Parts: sequence; C-alpha cells; structure tokens
Amino acid sequence: MFKAFDQMEENEKRAEISMTPLIDMVFILLIFFVVTTTFTKETGIEINKAKATTARIIHKDLLLVAVDKAGGYWFEKKQMSADQIVTAIMHEKKKNKDITIVIIPDRDGRVEPLITLLDKLRAQNITRFTLGTQLADNLL
Repeated sequence: MFKAFDQMEENEKRAEISMTPLIDMVFILLIFFVVTTTFTKETGIEINKAKATTARIIHKDLLLVAVDKAGGYWFEKKQMSADQIVTAIMHEKKKNKDITIVIIPDRDGRVEPLITLLDKLRAQNITRFTLGTQLADNLL
C-alpha cells in the first residue's frame, strides 16, 4: 500500500509560484506612475500666499517669481534683482511666447516691490502675468 503512494508522489509535480509575472507587473506599475506623475514647480523659498475665492490652478507654461516678506525677488530658486528677473523672463519668452508669469507675493510683505516688478515687466511689454494666491473657502 505504501508503494502506491510513493508512485503517486513521483508522478505529481510540485506546485511552484513563478515570480516572473509579478516582476512584470511591478515594472508596469512603476512605468505608469513615472509617466503620470506631475512635478510641482517651486520658487525656492516659503511664501505665505494671500487667500482668494477666485483662485484657479494654471497647469502649464509657467514661470514662478516670488516676492518675499522683505521685498526680495526669487526666480529659479535664486535671489535676484528685479532687473535680472525681467531679463530672465524676456529670455524665456523668446523660447515660448505662450508662457505665463506667476508672481507670488508674501501676504505679509510690502506692496512696493510687487508694484516695481509689475512696472518693469510692463515697460518691456510683458503683460501676460498673474498673481499667485491660495484658494480660500469663503472670505466674506
């Protein structure tokens, strides 16, 4: 009787788990997440944005300029003068005419540096800009 069981075990193959399909699925998921990930542009400093109920998200062709609390200008994670920023923006506008400049002033900062930058941009005929704000639920 034991011989019958021994012969059955020899004829049966052991169950195996193949890891190949699992590895394929992991690579497919990795590729999916890499392709669908969007990266957030940063100005290089932490800005306390003002809140607005009409704020909306702009997704592409952006140049971010921050105006910090002390009135300093930040572009591409570097502190610059207003003239340097206008020059850099003009250079970028030559590459892409549809680019939008987003100026993000600190809510606790002074207004004069913001007005100075806007005036310098308008003097160079750069009028496609907006102010960066944070979405507020209800201000009223």
